[in-house]
Amino acid sequence: MTKPAPTREFRARHRIFPRWIINFLAIITFLYGLVLTCTLPWTIQAALLDARGGVDQGPAAMIWGFFLVVTGVIVMLRWLIVQAMAFYEHDRLRRAPVKNLVDAPFVSILVPAFNESETVIGALRSLITLNYPNYEVIFVDDGSTDDTFVKAFPMAGKYANCTLYVYTKPNGGKWSSLNFAYHKARGNLLLCVDADSGLASDALRIMVPRIAETGVVGVSGQVTIRNRHNFLTRLQAAEYLLGNGGMRMALSMLGAVTVMPGSIGLYRREILERITKIPGTRPTADAHQGPGAVYGPLSGETFAEDFQLSLSALALGGRIVYEPRAYAYTKCPDNVVTLMSQRYRWIRGTWQVYSIYVRTLRKLAKPQKKVWILPVVMAVLYPVDIFLVPLLNFFFWVSIAASVALGYSMGFVAVWIGSVALLNVMTAMIYILEQDDEVTLVLLIPLLDLYQSILVNSAWVTAAVDEARGTRMRWS
Repeated sequence: MTKPAPTREFRARHRIFPRWIINFLAIITFLYGLVLTCTLPWTIQAALLDARGGVDQGPAAMIWGFFLVVTGVIVMLRWLIVQAMAFYEHDRLRRAPVKNLVDAPFVSILVPAFNESETVIGALRSLITLNYPNYEVIFVDDGSTDDTFVKAFPMAGKYANCTLYVYTKPNGGKWSSLNFAYHKARGNLLLCVDADSGLASDALRIMVPRIAETGVVGVSGQVTIRNRHNFLTRLQAAEYLLGNGGMRMALSMLGAVTVMPGSIGLYRREILERITKIPGTRPTADAHQGPGAVYGPLSGETFAEDFQLSLSALALGGRIVYEPRAYAYTKCPDNVVTLMSQRYRWIRGTWQVYSIYVRTLRKLAKPQKKVWILPVVMAVLYPVDIFLVPLLNFFFWVSIAASVALGYSMGFVAVWIGSVALLNVMTAMIYILEQDDEVTLVLLIPLLDLYQSILVNSAWVTAAVDEARGTRMRWS
C-alpha cells in the first residue's frame, strides 16, 4: 500500500516591488477609510429616515441612530489610527535593510512540547539548521502520553552551529516546561518556540539585531499558517495576515507589542529575571503544584502565559517590537472543534491576564516615567477588542435579522457591508505584499467578519459563561 504524497505546506516567497506601488495603495486605502468615516453619520441618519418611508420614528429611533453613529465612528477612527501607524512602520522597516551581525551573541532556544508526535521531528530539524553561528536548542517533553520524547531523544547532540538537548519531565503545563528550559539555558538571549512550529532559516539572524536596539527587551517574529489544506485553515491564514499586519505592527511602532507569540518570541534574560521577582508570578492553586511544576518567569495562573510574560516585560519599562521578516510557520486547527477549543483558551486567558494587569502589573508601570504608552493601550484598545467588539458583532447580526423580520429596508446595510468589505480587501492586499503571502487569500477577506462573528464569538460566549461560573481550567 503506497503512502499518500505529503501535502505542500506554505512558505513565504520574497517579492520585489517598487515601494511607491505599495505606498500608493496604502494612501488610497487610508483615504477611502477616511471617506467612509466622514460619511457614516449622514448615511445612518438617511437610512433611519428612509426605513419607514421618511417618517420620524420618535425617541427610540433617535437613540438607536445615535448609538449606531457613535459606535461606527469609534470603530472607523480606531481603524484609521491603527492602519496609519502600521502603514508607516511597514514602510520604515522595508526601507531599512536587515543589519549584518558583527557579533553573534549566544542564543538559547526553548521548546516546550506535549503530545507533538506528528510535528516534533520537523520542528527540531528546522531549529538545528538555522543560519546562525552560535546557539543551543533545549527541548522539553512535558510528560507526553504519545511518543514525542521517543522521537525527539535520538536527535539530541552536537550539530554544525548548535547543540540540541532533549529532556522529559512530569506533566505540569506549557508554562512549567518553559521555566524548566529557562533554568537549563546558558544564553543571555532566549527564543521561545512552539513544538508544532518551524522557523525560517534566517529568522534568528534577523531578530537578534532588533533586540540590540535601545530599550528593546523582546522581539516578536511573524507567525504564519503553514497547513493551508482546507477552507478553515485558509481563513485562519487570512486572519493572521490582518492581525500581524495591522495591530501588531502599529503597537511595534510604539515599542508596545502586548503579546509575544509562543511560536517565535525572543527575550533578554535580564528582563525575565526581573519578572521572576514580581509578586504573584508563582501560581498558588493546587492544580499548579506537584512534580510537574517548575517555577520561573512564566506563570501558570492563566491560559495565556505568553500574554502575561509580554505585559510583565512592558510594565517593567521594556520595549517589545515586531519583526515581520522573521517567519515562524505554525500549524493551526483544521477542524471546528479544535479551533473552538483553542479560541476558548485564548479568550479566557486574555481576560485573566487583563485582570492581573489591572490588579498588579498596572501599578508597576506608574514609577516608570517613560511607560505611558502601555496604560493607554490597555485602557483604550484592549477593552474595546476583548469586550466591546464581540458584543457589537453579535448585536449587529441580531439587529440585521430583526430588521429583516420587521420589514425594514436593508439596502443601506448591504451597501455599508460591501463598503467595509472592500476596505478590508484593500488593506489585506497591502499586507499580502508586505508579508510575502499568497495573493489568493484576498478572496477570503470578505468572509472574515462572518467567521469571527459566528465561530470566534461562540467561543467568546462559552468562555464568558465559564469565567462567570468560575469553572476550573483544564490543563494539558
